[in-house]
Amino acid sequence: MLVAGTAEVGEGGLLAVEANGIKLLLAKVGGAYYATQRKCPHLGLNLCRGKVEDHAIVCPLRKGRFDLVTGAVQRDARLPLIGMAATRGLQTYPVQVNGYDVLVGV
Repeated sequence: MLVAGTAEVGEGGLLAVEANGIKLLLAKVGGAYYATQRKCPHLGLNLCRGKVEDHAIVCPLRKGRFDLVTGAVQRDARLPLIGMAATRGLQTYPVQVNGYDVLVGV
């Protein structure tokens, strides 16, 4: 499904998009595009407010770090006040670029 044009997200950038009613984060790193769920699995914060480090997204609240390629937890945010740790990574989605269109398989 078409979610954006290639010019809408710059290198190292993040963009909130939606496909088939699913809220996604679209990132561009090293010239490649990646799509993941938009909400952090810790507390549901919008990861589009986070920042890109290498091929990972860092949550703006507790600094949990998730691999954009696999969705795996790279650094657990640990929430000591409520004893919460990351129990799962991010859902990732396949991305394809066709000309100037960015498409996500959902």
